[in-house]
Amino acid sequence: MNEPRRIAIELPGTEAFRDDDLEVLRTTLQTIVTLSMECRDEPCESSRRMHREGWDVHWGLTWIARARRGGVTEEATGSTRSEVLVRLQQLTSLHEVDGCP
Repeated sequence: MNEPRRIAIELPGTEAFRDDDLEVLRTTLQTIVTLSMECRDEPCESSRRMHREGWDVHWGLTWIARARRGGVTEEATGSTRSEVLVRLQQLTSLHEVDGCP
């Protein structure tokens, strides 16, 4: 039986990483590997179908952040955690009146 192959990477200043940061990294890397191996070098059937229908398809990974308070939900997307949190903060601040929630 083939053993799973593993890679190791060096993390700068590991004391700065919390357990949840490391879990995000692990999950992100696993997702990248899964996506990259899904169709190898050939387009997936869904991509081929969209191309045949005239769509120019580009995809990538993104951060999603959601904030909920009571019955109100805000959601933002971005390419970095910092970017998405800034966008989410901007959206949630729209619910303030004169600085009060």
